[in-house]
Amino acid sequence: MEYVGEHLVIGQIGNLFVILSFVFALLASISYFFAARDNQDSLSWKNIGRWSFRLHGLSVFGIVTTLFIMLFNHYFEYEYVWHHSNKAMPMRYILSCFWEGQEGSFLLWTFWHVVLGFILQVKAKEWEAPVMSVISLVQAFLASMLLGIFIFGNHRIGSNPFTVLLREHPDWANIPLFQNPDYVSKIDGNGLNPLLQNYWMTIHPPTLFLGFALTVVPFAYAIAGLWKRKYTEWLKPALPWTFVGVAILGIGILMGGAWAYEALSFGGFWAWDPVENASLVPWLTLVGAAHLMLINKNKGQSLFTAFALSILTFVLILYSTFLTRSGILGETSVHAFTDLGMSGQLLIYLLFFLVLGIILLIVNYKKMPSSSEEESIYSREFWMFVGAIILLVSSFQIMFYTSIPVWNKLFGLKMAPSKDIINFYNSWQLPFAFLVTMLVAIGQYFKFKNTDPKEFIKKITFSFIVAVVLTGLFAYILNYKNFLYILLMFSAIFAAVANFNYITHALGGKIRKAGASVAHIGFALILLGALISTSKKDVISQNTSGKDLANLGEKISNRDNILLTEGDTLPMGNYFVTFKGRRQEGINVHFDVDYFTKTNNTYTKEFTLSPLFQINPRMGNVPEPDTRHFMTFDIYTHVTYALIESPKASMEKSNDEYTAAKNVTMKTGDTVFSSNAIIILDSLSTNFDKTKYNIGNEDIAVMAHFRVLDIIKKYQANPIFVIHENSIQPIASKVDELGLQFMFWKINPEDGKIEISVQEKKSNIKDFIVMQAMIFPYINILWMGCIIMALGTFMAILERIRKTKN
Repeated sequence: MEYVGEHLVIGQIGNLFVILSFVFALLASISYFFAARDNQDSLSWKNIGRWSFRLHGLSVFGIVTTLFIMLFNHYFEYEYVWHHSNKAMPMRYILSCFWEGQEGSFLLWTFWHVVLGFILQVKAKEWEAPVMSVISLVQAFLASMLLGIFIFGNHRIGSNPFTVLLREHPDWANIPLFQNPDYVSKIDGNGLNPLLQNYWMTIHPPTLFLGFALTVVPFAYAIAGLWKRKYTEWLKPALPWTFVGVAILGIGILMGGAWAYEALSFGGFWAWDPVENASLVPWLTLVGAAHLMLINKNKGQSLFTAFALSILTFVLILYSTFLTRSGILGETSVHAFTDLGMSGQLLIYLLFFLVLGIILLIVNYKKMPSSSEEESIYSREFWMFVGAIILLVSSFQIMFYTSIPVWNKLFGLKMAPSKDIINFYNSWQLPFAFLVTMLVAIGQYFKFKNTDPKEFIKKITFSFIVAVVLTGLFAYILNYKNFLYILLMFSAIFAAVANFNYITHALGGKIRKAGASVAHIGFALILLGALISTSKKDVISQNTSGKDLANLGEKISNRDNILLTEGDTLPMGNYFVTFKGRRQEGINVHFDVDYFTKTNNTYTKEFTLSPLFQINPRMGNVPEPDTRHFMTFDIYTHVTYALIESPKASMEKSNDEYTAAKNVTMKTGDTVFSSNAIIILDSLSTNFDKTKYNIGNEDIAVMAHFRVLDIIKKYQANPIFVIHENSIQPIASKVDELGLQFMFWKINPEDGKIEISVQEKKSNIKDFIVMQAMIFPYINILWMGCIIMALGTFMAILERIRKTKN
């Protein structure tokens, strides 16, 4: 069959770029290897390496451009384009479509390596050949992830977005649609994951992947240093890159926290999600590596550990890639990809560089220079080393428990993660956080080699006393009784005050040299803000509607959810809230809730929050929170239950006066709910005036007595179960004020249970939502800390570059 409207040429062009990318990356690595091995600065191998990498880079740019053209133009005949986009999606999310899939994310990673490689070709100088040989080899592995070719029969290498047509995909190949030659004009895409349709997801992934990519530079310098046996010379060029990596990867992680806080509905900014952990751990080891590099650069110590952490950081990036993309995490992470059959290839990629690093470390261990001078406990380098080890142990704990699915699969275990995963990790990591912030507080007051203890105590005493006083004050105000919380609060305040004091006194206010101290203050504020905002988080949405939410599901509790009926005003925390109604904008259904304060029986509107549901019939509807930001707290809200279509809209599709009957089984004392009332079965009776209802003496009749309550009044409903001449002829009872109609259909004499039906007048139907609201106190301390830490890190980088040039 000859298909009409397919754009096959652009796929062939993209595939050509993929092949060229792999070939030139491999050629660049080999050429640079020979240039480094022969110690040649000649124009032969090095020039071949340079031009091969440049052509590799141009091929990567070609892949990126081709894929964007396909996405922009909705070429749904390609499975990747169909899978990750559709025509209804706003074009501003086209970037998210690009890197939502595995192929796109690998391509994004590859792109950043190309950019870094081009810079290193200019800046690396005598290190160009060995460093670029390593980076080009990494690129060859990444490029292979896009090849999409089969070897040895059915073993596939990579997944190629340009060669897999939708009509040839195993999941879709046999559907009738593809019997139509013009199927392209009939299809729309599957669409972007609703969770990714957020502006943060257009900037968070590229920032995070740039952070991932930057870890390859200190890794490449470390490998080159071991390879060329330049055991200390690599530190000087690698150090600025390492701190840039610390800054960018840290910012990327914090952006992910901001996205989670704004777009996800778990109620917070960090959930210890497996993929969050897998990005945090390499950052922790990279921070440790950066500080150990500083130790060795200044005093020639901790060299082996600096090598090990630089290599380990990149290996952990590869491991996080394996966790995310092998499918082993299953449904334990909102970030994880499904397995595309590349888990074996990813494992080879990981093991190759892990084994390479281990072999080079073992071969060179005894040849590395070491300091014969024993480190003093009163030296800066001693405590910096201790800090790096604490970060390493903290990382091990996080990664070990994150890898439970891996251990289960490898060893046939059945370990289950903790049900309360947030408290589990917090309980482990709080002591590590305390120790690290204590070292952040005191570290800069130590001199390299040795420090007079009396001088150290004299300098640190003021900051210590201030921290003790402030901790006592804040602990009293916040009513802290958890000892670990108080310890972490003290250490975080101590770290912030001590580093501020160091800037003003030890550095004499010289801001240019204060980058490290500024970053330390930011780090301390992040931990302080996270501690206060999470430990004192206050759920204010207790259900005050008088209607039990248990019928909506076990996960919806009256303790932390409030039922809001359209037009009703209920107390919630320090506010009174009114659900105004819903409005739909494109695929988003917004639920507008007004917040009022009450003074002298006068209600004053303060603000409106509009949490929403993003409608996605194919992938499931996704709630998104809405937050009101104040100086000292945030009010964070999200809808936990709502009808996707408003009741009035759904009722308008039918001409009946009443809604469809809702059948309920009850016994005396039971309670059920309508949209506007509480219904209680008080009793059953047979002793009533039957003549009033035209019931004969020979008929069997039972009356049910219901109490019907709304917020203000009490009503009665008395439906009657009647058997007349062996047929059931129930008599309805209405509560016109509430638009309710009751019908009594069945009674079981053995257990006393009855079956009734309840109908509501359409004109009385009101929309409703179930909402959760919580207050995060002093969360702005965390966001301020993020900004300060990033600023301080970049200040330190600029100062390091300046010193390197001098």
